[in-house]
Amino acid sequence: RKLIKEHLSTGNKVHEITESNQKGEKNMSDKQFMRETLVEGAHAFKAGKMDRRTFLALCGATGFVSASVLAGDAQAAADHVVMWNWGGQSEECHGSAIGEAFTAATGKGLKFDTSGPLEGKIKEMVDSGNVTADVADADLFNAVSLGPTGHLEAIDYSVVSKEKTLPGYALEHGVSIILYGYAFVYDTEAYGDNPPENWADFFDTEKFPGMRSLYKWANGSLEAALLADGVAGDALYPLDMGRALAKIKSIKDNSLYWGSGSAAHSMVVNGEVSMGMVWQNRGRNIENDTDGRYKLVNNQALAMPGAYIVPKGNPAGRDAVMKFIATAQEVDAQLKLLDCLGMTPSNPAAFDKIPEGQQDYAITSAKNIDKIVYNDPDWWGKNGGDAVNAFLEAIS
Repeated sequence: RKLIKEHLSTGNKVHEITESNQKGEKNMSDKQFMRETLVEGAHAFKAGKMDRRTFLALCGATGFVSASVLAGDAQAAADHVVMWNWGGQSEECHGSAIGEAFTAATGKGLKFDTSGPLEGKIKEMVDSGNVTADVADADLFNAVSLGPTGHLEAIDYSVVSKEKTLPGYALEHGVSIILYGYAFVYDTEAYGDNPPENWADFFDTEKFPGMRSLYKWANGSLEAALLADGVAGDALYPLDMGRALAKIKSIKDNSLYWGSGSAAHSMVVNGEVSMGMVWQNRGRNIENDTDGRYKLVNNQALAMPGAYIVPKGNPAGRDAVMKFIATAQEVDAQLKLLDCLGMTPSNPAAFDKIPEGQQDYAITSAKNIDKIVYNDPDWWGKNGGDAVNAFLEAIS
């Protein structure tokens, strides 16, 4: 690698680079090595340390000879950070809350891949050596499951701050930037002056009859079931799967299951359920869309650490993506995300700056922070696959 960097910085001939690869890099994945070599070449080309002819020859030598690469896609890797997220309003909000400040500070732009950074997709991208995203807007438990397998870059905590997130949420391969929560809404017309107040009420179909909705991919639902069954919030982990599934099955005949935020929203506003688990940031929209008929309950909301993770070999390079993550940690950026997306800041310095109008809906606001329960990303990263499978079998 040192020899490669020396060649790239001086613009030496490409055949020397490929010869070094053939003789000295036998233990490295060829595709990954070639991709990283091309990205470094793009940086050298942009910096004027490599001429165009040599750069194009490098594209050919590494096998990346498509028209798009030759037209400058590789060069563009040096100019932008690509965020991999779920699209929709998230793209606009991340652009205004973080992208503008990042561009002002570094001169680099922000682009988006909105196909959704599922864990399997991250593995496939890195294993293929064709890494096209720089930072994934994911869950912190993904850092636990993907980091040890070599699919993620380590977070550089000389640039990113461990102090600008909650304790336990700055991990080796990922750091929490925002929090979202599993809470529930209820029909005020159905329950009148005796509304449900916690997960025990949510699971009590005798006292509070009617259909419920739960998240079908287990996380949040399992914790809610255990809280309803009397487990203390600070004693949830490791999850007692047998006990949680028994509680889930106890309301199976009164339950519907959703897999997306829009589905959860629709079940409520269409009147399919009288109580519905929702992502907390949708609470305000549901209240508005039902003219206040449904009300959000954040008591015992399950705080989930949304995190930034970096696919191994990200095209913009390590320095650029770490600066982007550091920008996202700033109080101003996090408050703008809250205002635009409803995602709660994870930087403790932002908690007492949450506006009054957001207090009811932000899980780390002064109104809610003493009522919430914190997710354990380590447990989910190590046990999530088995937990989801067991949950799906229980509700099928």
